[in-house]
Amino acid sequence: KRIKEVNMFVRLTLADVNEGEMNNALEYVKNTVIPSYDGISGLLGIAACATNDGRFMAWSTWANEDAKDASIDKFNQALAGATEMLAGQPEVIEGSMVAGQQYIAVSKDGEEGFFARFVLGGGTQEGKTYDDVTEFMTNTVYPAYENVDGIFVSAACKVDEDSGFSFNFWTSHEAAHAASDVISSVVSDAVSSLIKEAPEELTGQCDVWKNYVDFPVGKM
Repeated sequence: KRIKEVNMFVRLTLADVNEGEMNNALEYVKNTVIPSYDGISGLLGIAACATNDGRFMAWSTWANEDAKDASIDKFNQALAGATEMLAGQPEVIEGSMVAGQQYIAVSKDGEEGFFARFVLGGGTQEGKTYDDVTEFMTNTVYPAYENVDGIFVSAACKVDEDSGFSFNFWTSHEAAHAASDVISSVVSDAVSSLIKEAPEELTGQCDVWKNYVDFPVGKM
């Protein structure tokens, strides 16, 4: 058995919903799923939102992959009640967080909504691996965001040797929009030197979330 990395671990779920069911799905996560997760060992946070292209998106953050594996049955059981609202089988993408920077501290007692932006890559260019992406995130992306207003966090997760996803959270859609020059410059740098094609971007206003720990400013 390989020794797993002890990085934080993120599980992202995307699903189409039946017509008219998006609000019900989000309410279900807020009122049923999140309360049922209190006390799950190693669960750091969970959130859900509707995306810009009309999908349901939920993600959970764990202390490490082993913590996720140990509790996934209970986790899935709580989510099962949402199945009837979904159109088809959800897509799950998950990976270890290989780079992360928290710019604004977020308390577990916070209630403010935020704007979420997930970037799903199409794989790396020949001769490049996700380790190169990690280095790019650490040395280029994080410093680029350092003086940008309204960004909470930016992070990258490795799915396998040559693919992964990244995300950044903002105080509002307006804050992310105001930083669009920085964002597009970072993306075009990555496309030219690292990744095979322009990544898929999924965004949404997130008002359904709960953190089980505080996230202080600094490297994650």
